Amino acid sequence: MLHARKDYNRIQDPLNAKDKGIPKDEPVFLLRAQDIFFIPMLTLYAELASAAGCDSRLIQSVIVHRELARLWPHRKRPDL
Repeated sequence: MLHARKDYNRIQDPLNAKDKGIPKDEPVFLLRAQDIFFIPMLTLYAELASAAGCDSRLIQSVIVHRELARLWPHRKRPDL
């Protein structure tokens, strides 16, 4: 998988295609709870997923992560 930040490459282990993993050449963008834009991005994602008729379990998962992020003690602007 291709992360937007090279230092994030070590965070996820790609699975091979037959195991339905993330292909090596698929772009992936990782957001963290410390990012000041994380909560608004999850809110928007949940709204877009809901409007598109996505599975309610996916939407609930996003909402749970958003609420966990609200409890995260450190926030900062994104950086490289």
